[in-house]
Amino acid sequence: MTDLLNAFEAKFIRFNTAIAIGVAISIGIFTLLVPFDFMLRKLRVGGLEWLNEGAEYFLFFGIFLSATWVLQQGAHVRVDIVISNLPARAAAWLERAMDLVGAVLCAIMAYLGARSTFSSYLLGTLPDKDLRIPNWIILSVFCIAFVLLTIEFLLRYRRAGQHGYVAEASAGF
Repeated sequence: MTDLLNAFEAKFIRFNTAIAIGVAISIGIFTLLVPFDFMLRKLRVGGLEWLNEGAEYFLFFGIFLSATWVLQQGAHVRVDIVISNLPARAAAWLERAMDLVGAVLCAIMAYLGARSTFSSYLLGTLPDKDLRIPNWIILSVFCIAFVLLTIEFLLRYRRAGQHGYVAEASAGF
């Protein structure tokens, strides 16, 4: 069973790294498209009317979908004042307790997101925008992100229970 969980965790980490790379590439593409759109408008050749809303959607997708990778890296916002002032055993216990709390909260958010996604799909709601991506697609990204976060919190709980595990923070690739 341990080998199966280790294999799952390795694939999960690779999957989230691929998502993070995709998000970074999308940010790079929009970074190039903004001045290109500006140039097109100044030359009065037209413009990319969808660009503003497209960037808004992709930032939403990127922030939610890459949150799991950020949590894996330990690069999320975190205050270690309490944990750093506790004895090692109590700090490890608190770390695991917070991982369980995080998993439960993310599971609740995933459930609520799934309910909203299905509701939106059944109603066929669309945003009042030029770039009209059905609301259920946007909400499904929210739901998927919280499912991924739930899994990561449970994996963190598992890692924290392993002998000699020390949580480290890093930033970036």
